[in-house]
Amino acid sequence: MKKIFFIILALTFGLLSACKKEPHVTVSSNIAAPLLTNPADGSSITVTPQDSLQLMSAKWHKANYGVDAVVSYFVQVDLAGNNFSKHIVIGTTNQDSLSLTYGNLNNMLINHLHAPANAASTIEVRTVAAIYGKDSVYSKPVKITFTTYKELAPDKLYVPGAYQGWNPGGALTIPAVTTYTYEGYIYMGTADYFKFTSAPDWGHINFGDAGGGKLSTDGQAGGLKVDAAGVYKLNADIKGLTYSAALISTFGIIGTATPQAWNASTAMTYDVAKNVWSIKLALVPGALKFRANDAWDINYGPADANALTGKLIFNDPGAITITDAGTYTVTLDMSQTAQKNYAYTIVKN
Repeated sequence: MKKIFFIILALTFGLLSACKKEPHVTVSSNIAAPLLTNPADGSSITVTPQDSLQLMSAKWHKANYGVDAVVSYFVQVDLAGNNFSKHIVIGTTNQDSLSLTYGNLNNMLINHLHAPANAASTIEVRTVAAIYGKDSVYSKPVKITFTTYKELAPDKLYVPGAYQGWNPGGALTIPAVTTYTYEGYIYMGTADYFKFTSAPDWGHINFGDAGGGKLSTDGQAGGLKVDAAGVYKLNADIKGLTYSAALISTFGIIGTATPQAWNASTAMTYDVAKNVWSIKLALVPGALKFRANDAWDINYGPADANALTGKLIFNDPGAITITDAGTYTVTLDMSQTAQKNYAYTIVKN
């Protein structure tokens, strides 16, 4: 019997020892909520790329539960008018303050609370106190006018490089084709490195080499390389982070209106200063279109086959119609400086 008694006693002691209970505290019936002292109610924050690392510091007087216990504090943020129904927690601590960079808070507001980009919104900030996850009390919220920042896709990319002294402010540009894609023809008189930049400076995004036709947004990444001086057709996708640089040895005209019909291109002369190709020659009635490097990889047809001046469309199967024989000056303008598209003119002399 004694043996059985001791076995039961040992099992009971083991079970009691294995049970873990949450700390039990008796809090005051009149808990003093935390008091937020910073940021000040009615203050404002405007985010820019230059101050994105600046800190927003939330500070408060601690809650008083009337008992000595570890209190956890949570800083909540929501758009004004939501009554914190969609709030985000920007940090937690056991202290009486918490800091977050403007940039991180900016991204949280845009990505999680869907605050409008590049616009002012009123946000509310409050501190929540809790003991062991219970007995939560809330500070009175403060309102802040917060102007978010989001860099929009630029309407053009700058192309600084060794060919022009690495000066983004004086660099040639290539325009946007879609929201995130860019294309243009640029003459590089030096076989060396270049980059794309989103602004005419080094203070914004610059795109370097990530290898294999990929772009890197790391400002310390190496440059993109061209192996020969000449005109390049540049394409860049700043969302997919890809690029290409095709050397244009020559642009020419081809078709039944030209001296070599469809057998070969007739080369045009390039003007570096104007970024245009031109040629004066005899044409006969027939078809005419443009292509690079005496091949079909890069070719252009007209938007209107019956127009002797107009814009060009990449890889279009159509051709310009020449109706009268005679001597013509044909010009191919790939600068996009005036009409924001590739253009041509055919003038009878």
